[in-house]
Amino acid sequence: MLPIVDISPLASDDPAARRDVARRIGAACESTGFLHVRGHGVADGAIRDAEDAAQRFFALPEAAKRRTTRPPGVLRGYIPPMPFGRNAPGAPATTYEGYSIGVEVAPGDPETAASGGLYAPNLWPDEPADFRRAITAYWGAVDRVSRRLLGAFALALDRDEDLFARMFARQLSNLSLLHYHARPEMADAPPDDTVAHRDTNAITVLRPGEAGGLQVGGADGIYREVRPEPGCFVVNIGNMMERWSGGRFRSTMHRVHPPRLLERYAIAFFAVPDHDTAVQPLPGLPATGDPGDMAPRRAGDDLAAFIENFDRQVRERGSEPPGP
Repeated sequence: MLPIVDISPLASDDPAARRDVARRIGAACESTGFLHVRGHGVADGAIRDAEDAAQRFFALPEAAKRRTTRPPGVLRGYIPPMPFGRNAPGAPATTYEGYSIGVEVAPGDPETAASGGLYAPNLWPDEPADFRRAITAYWGAVDRVSRRLLGAFALALDRDEDLFARMFARQLSNLSLLHYHARPEMADAPPDDTVAHRDTNAITVLRPGEAGGLQVGGADGIYREVRPEPGCFVVNIGNMMERWSGGRFRSTMHRVHPPRLLERYAIAFFAVPDHDTAVQPLPGLPATGDPGDMAPRRAGDDLAAFIENFDRQVRERGSEPPGP
């Protein structure tokens, strides 16, 4: 059971109330690194519109979706079905498909070339007709939640509330729409050998959907199911926030075991700072984490390494063939 924190005071003018919320968020991130947040201010209608647009997009014929297939080296566009984990020999793998967007960048923007494509124009499909509107509105709403949470993390570390927000003026954040396919033929098979991971970004704001499937690793090595809570997002910290905190906050191992009888949909906002942001323990904070995890990095280099690794997985697993 993850802690549930009402973050509505983060939008108030009361500094004491904001600090109290920050204290509770900090306590959660020192233990599990995961929490449910309610009172986030994202309208139910915006969430429903985004979920509906995503599901209608994924229901399109494969040829239509592949018109906006993600190019290598870029986190923009459609990710065709690919295996999500490893299964026993002869067992069908869990598969998923996705769609990613980032901050809007105009074609020809010099930062596209300067960043190696990390800043790039989004690839918007022609259908559903309201897809761009719904997903853009959701991005804006969840980005505001992310920025309030960044302020809370700064307060929890006894820093100026806008410390992290200043690092996100030209953010590399991305929004991923995810669809894990049902496999009723595997209902009685052994569990998937899905590879657990830690998020590489700063924080993740997840709309998990109703099907469940997220599992978080505990200190005892046991992975426990995180049940969706009505009206809540799931928030977790990634490696960047762990590094900024000197290891005080935990970037926790987690995995997804999608239910085999249900289609699983989720929307994840991965907050990543500006390309040239230094990610290292903040001045004055003791570095108590693993030395390798605390080594200074540049945010853009971290994201580029993530995309390079993802491209390698695509090649090795034989997915994302050329479109029609």
